Amino acid sequence: MRDLASLQLLVLDDEWRPLHRLRADPDWRRTVDALLQWDSHWLAIEQRRAHSPLPRWTDIRLTRSLSKRLRPIEIALADHVIHSREGRFSFREAGLL
Repeated sequence: MRDLASLQLLVLDDEWRPLHRLRADPDWRRTVDALLQWDSHWLAIEQRRAHSPLPRWTDIRLTRSLSKRLRPIEIALADHVIHSREGRFSFREAGLL
């Protein structure tokens, strides 16, 4: 199971600058409330881990699922970035978004 403490969600403005940072929570009401409060159409996932920044299958599944579920409410996933001691991985830069 994914460690939710390592995941944060960033509410972004139209130029993808962070407006607000949220801890990931299985209850998405806080996230949707923040998106509505900030009138944002963009969300990014920021993940930290100790070792390799390369995505695992669960990371790819999370990114695809979230991106698909945000579309009906006109929110887009800007990126999913994984940071580690060994570097960083961006789903957008890798062409996965």
